[in-house]
Amino acid sequence: MSVKSMFEFRFPETYHQEGFTICTSIGHDMTLLEGYLDHEVIADLRDPGHFMVNTSWKNEGASTAVLSKYQNDDKIKRATELIGGAPSGFVGAVLPKTA
Repeated sequence: MSVKSMFEFRFPETYHQEGFTICTSIGHDMTLLEGYLDHEVIADLRDPGHFMVNTSWKNEGASTAVLSKYQNDDKIKRATELIGGAPSGFVGAVLPKTA
């Protein structure tokens, strides 16, 4: 079963561009890691500093291993500094579509 890691970033509007750069860089970093399947960075159309980074993984173990290691990355530290706290998010199972 594949899983997704979803993380929300709410940068102050004055840091919109830096926030965008951080989020796209985080997504790109994931492509090199074991168990990676896909990612997307979503920008809120109405709130310039609001982004979601969604990553897809082969299984929960791959996702959890990356998250544990990545929380000390310089990009996460900078994002936390700009936001004023850690980004929110969770790891979730991708459920089958039902009719």
